[in-house]
Amino acid sequence: MNITIKNKDYCINFGVAFIRALDNKYFSTGVGGAKFGLGLEVTVPKLLGGDAVALSDVLYEGTASEKSRPTQKDVDSYVDSVEDIDELFKEVIEELKNTNATKKKMVTILEAMETPKK
Repeated sequence: MNITIKNKDYCINFGVAFIRALDNKYFSTGVGGAKFGLGLEVTVPKLLGGDAVALSDVLYEGTASEKSRPTQKDVDSYVDSVEDIDELFKEVIEELKNTNATKKKMVTILEAMETPKK
């Protein structure tokens, strides 16, 4: 997936570096101080709910493996000005469903969200 910000193309890669960046932002601390990353678990429900901040965060962290990255402010402006934000949400979710590093966890998260609570 690619986006253009200020006439510069950026490759959005939802690989291991992306997951690591999200997990550093969203985590739980266990016994003894062990950190457990919850990046996708926190972010995916927000994306599905149409949260523009989550969309911007995902796009920004998707540039984690780029040598030259846009700023978070630039990505925020991109999200604010994109012509069809609904289509952007769909594209991001589809990419997350199909990228090697994220597809297995996406299945788990989406199944958990669909399972009725008893």
